[in-house]
Amino acid sequence: MRHNGVGIRSLAALLLLLSTGVSARAGENKQGDRSKPRTVRVLVAYYSLHGNTELLAQGVAKGARQVPDTLVTIKKVADVSKADLQSADAIALGCATYFANIPGKMKVVIDDWNWQWKVDFTDKVGGAFSTGGGQTGGKEFVVVSLLLFMLNNRMVVAGPLYQDAEGKDVWGEVGASAMTGPLDPGVSAKELDAARRLGHRLATLARKLKSR
Repeated sequence: MRHNGVGIRSLAALLLLLSTGVSARAGENKQGDRSKPRTVRVLVAYYSLHGNTELLAQGVAKGARQVPDTLVTIKKVADVSKADLQSADAIALGCATYFANIPGKMKVVIDDWNWQWKVDFTDKVGGAFSTGGGQTGGKEFVVVSLLLFMLNNRMVVAGPLYQDAEGKDVWGEVGASAMTGPLDPGVSAKELDAARRLGHRLATLARKLKSR
C-alpha cells in the first residue's frame, strides 16, 4: 500500500507539472498573438471625371501604406463591392465638387451601401477629401457632407494632422482638398501632402482601434 501511495503521489505530481507546462505555453501563445501585428485594411473610394480626384485618392492611399501592416484597396466608387466595405477597417471617400455639393451619381452609390446592401459601418474609421475648381467653391462642404454620411452610419471620423516646425503647435483639419480650376490648375505638392496625411491618420487610428 505504501508503494502504491508513493506511486499515486508521484503520478499526481507529474500530471500537475505537465498541466503547468501546458498552461505556460498557452499563455505564451496568447501573448504572442497579442504582440503579432494585425493587418489593417483601408479602402479608398473616389468619384473622378477628369483625374484630379483620382490623383488625390492615390495620395491618400500612399499615406495609408506608410503605416506598417496596412493593406490598401483603391477603387472608383462605382466599382466598390459589399465585400470591400465589410472587410475595411478604414474608409476614405473622395469626389469632385459639383455646385458646392456631392455629385449625384456618387450620392446614389453611397446611399445604396446602406439602403440596399445593409453594410454595417459601425466603428470603422472614416475620412474624406474633395476637389473643386474655385477657391471657395464648396470643397469643405463636400468633405463635411461625406463625414456626415459616415457619422450617420456610426463610423469614427478623422482628418489629417499638422504641426509647426518646432512641434509645439499641433492641429487637425476636417479633410483634404485641392483647387483644380484656372486659378490653380491640377493638384499641387502641398495638396498631395494633405492627402497623404489623411491616409496616414486613418490607417494609424484604425490600427489603434483594432489592437484594443
